[in-house]
Amino acid sequence: MDVLPEDILMEILVRLPVKCLFQFKCVNKSWCSLIKSPRFTHLHVTRAKNGDQEGAILVKRFIKDERKIVLSFHSRDESLSLQVVAPDFEVPYSTYVNMILVGTCYGIICLKSNESGGIYLCNPATREFFALPDPPFRCPQGYFCQVGEMGFGFDAISDDFKIITFTGITPKEYNYDLNSCKVEIYSLSTNSWRELDPDVKLPEGVYNPRFSVLFNGCFHWCTPLITDSFALQILSFELSTEQFREFQFPDGAPDTEGEYGIQKLIVLDNSLAMIWYDITGSQISDQHFDIWVMMEYGVQESWVKKFSIGPLSGIDCPLSSWNSNKLLWEMSNGQLASCAVLGDNRGSLTKYNIHGFPTTLQADIYHESLVALGELCGRRMN
Repeated sequence: MDVLPEDILMEILVRLPVKCLFQFKCVNKSWCSLIKSPRFTHLHVTRAKNGDQEGAILVKRFIKDERKIVLSFHSRDESLSLQVVAPDFEVPYSTYVNMILVGTCYGIICLKSNESGGIYLCNPATREFFALPDPPFRCPQGYFCQVGEMGFGFDAISDDFKIITFTGITPKEYNYDLNSCKVEIYSLSTNSWRELDPDVKLPEGVYNPRFSVLFNGCFHWCTPLITDSFALQILSFELSTEQFREFQFPDGAPDTEGEYGIQKLIVLDNSLAMIWYDITGSQISDQHFDIWVMMEYGVQESWVKKFSIGPLSGIDCPLSSWNSNKLLWEMSNGQLASCAVLGDNRGSLTKYNIHGFPTTLQADIYHESLVALGELCGRRMN
């Protein structure tokens, strides 16, 4: 193997999981140098992202008895038990229930503490955990301020990981007309925050975006408009250009805030999709949900209502899509479940032996990587 040209050796090694690569770093200095190189890291994560390596289901859950939050990783096969494929990652500083999973991209996971406001990045494969500096914005006197929805992703144009935050600003003497929203962006390559370019304006009336999903190089949120009786629309933000765009809800879909239902954006079968699920009644016993899919991205007229499923008993909220034909759900008792939305088993519910404290489960699809957070601060990945 020592006589193999570097390009051929790289083509072989880039196909291997992170655990094997850590072992092969000990073979000799040249292998170690190759595996640690930014070029190899970039090729490895790109291959994983493009589907050449099977990802895992990442589950974030709070274990009440031990008062800790753990990230667990499970195989994506059809096993009812979902086999564990990597050691659990215990999240530091997570003695409280409200540590949320912002998102995962290229093997890096972003977390936010609603208790302290701290934002963190971690790579479970390398066992790194990195606390971000606080955003510079400070709440003005006479106002309440709260960091709301966020987004985390990789900008392939600038070759950088980015985080976007929305801080809602509300006067203490409450007045809808004076509500506003501050937008800040974090760059891992500089390990710093900055305000969004003042020439880039939020669409009028946007105050509290929620339910972020990353698709087609853009973040997407459902957002109520305080200037229009809290009518809902979809707000997108392109990572590379840092520009906002608005999409209207599908025709026929409930598009106002209300107690009867909740809207959540997902990626389903490589398309932007929206779930609307009923929350009427005091007991979550017989839920129905509808799924609209944007068949051609960015084209309002391409929204199609693809599925109506239910009633399903005991489900609480949708978490993520899985294998292009399933949705992951949290049950009302904190158990993980999936529901088929395509095929002969459409509407069938499968429960897994994975539990957390109720309302704390979150899930996403995770691809492990060699990305070293400490080394990336202040430089690019390529």
